[in-house]
Amino acid sequence: MAIAFSKTFGGLASNAPAPKQDDRPKAEFWMNIGYTIEVEIDDVIESRFVSLPTGIPLDTQDKLPTNSRNHNFASFQTARNDLLDQVMEVAKTLAPGEEKILGEAGGLQVQIRRVNGEAPAIAAESNPFRRKLALVD
Repeated sequence: MAIAFSKTFGGLASNAPAPKQDDRPKAEFWMNIGYTIEVEIDDVIESRFVSLPTGIPLDTQDKLPTNSRNHNFASFQTARNDLLDQVMEVAKTLAPGEEKILGEAGGLQVQIRRVNGEAPAIAAESNPFRRKLALVD
């Protein structure tokens, strides 16, 4: 008899639906972990932030409960909530599309970024790629 390791060791159950990316709330503020590097692109030196593939949404996080009877645990949870508040204070000062990098160059850094607002829809009459086709005889 074979052991189904994917079910035994924390894999998703076969009847459990996989989480959809669209089900997550849209975040306006993000934290990314990475480093800054100077690179030459088209004969111009640019500073680029190289981050992990997925950032951490900040403004969609819920605060942790702090009403534990264990004083040390409640204090720890309060400190975690305070850390989120401090990061959000910095994030809320950013204009849409702006970022701030915390930490020293050459080491691991944290980027706080505010998402740029959505661009307005392109009007059909100003779209150079649009063409009216004669699909009916």
